[in-house]
Amino acid sequence: MRDASTIAVSELYQGIRHEHWHGKTYRQFWTWFNDRCIAIVGAAEADELDALGAALLEVRDTVEAAGYMVPSDRLDDVIDAAE
Repeated sequence: MRDASTIAVSELYQGIRHEHWHGKTYRQFWTWFNDRCIAIVGAAEADELDALGAALLEVRDTVEAAGYMVPSDRLDDVIDAAE
């Protein structure tokens, strides 16, 4: 991956930290996360898409481990600081 993509993925990891999201809704998180992923992929070169896709799946695994993956009926719930 190019340096710009590596930096963008690193910034995505920083952006998913709980202190940024407690007090906001899961819907707000997922809107931000999906928009950011789309922007990162859109700025990527064609030859880096495979590596970038793998890196974004790792971020998504981290998102799942952090408890942000909730059923659709909980999207408007507020993210608790303890989650």
